[in-house]
Amino acid sequence: MGAGKTVLVTVTVIAGLLLLALSWGASYAVDYLDESIAEECEDEAGTIGELIGADEGQCQDARDLQGQVASVGQMLGYLGAACLLASAAMVAIRKRQ
Repeated sequence: MGAGKTVLVTVTVIAGLLLLALSWGASYAVDYLDESIAEECEDEAGTIGELIGADEGQCQDARDLQGQVASVGQMLGYLGAACLLASAAMVAIRKRQ
């Protein structure tokens, strides 16, 4: 394998691992947001406060943020897996030649 190809494979592996780590971090953030929403918004007082507008939309903002973080985390996981698969394919193709 040439030096350029080795560097490319190494960078791709590192990028894949970092993306997977970010995906894990996003799933941790989603769990934290879920717990916060359950504690603050889904009890009796939180539901009443949300209905009368006393929370100023914070519960809905938290739910929206949770959905966005979950979506980004899933995309990061897919990109990380794709980077690792691409690097494995580059190594396999190079060894066959």
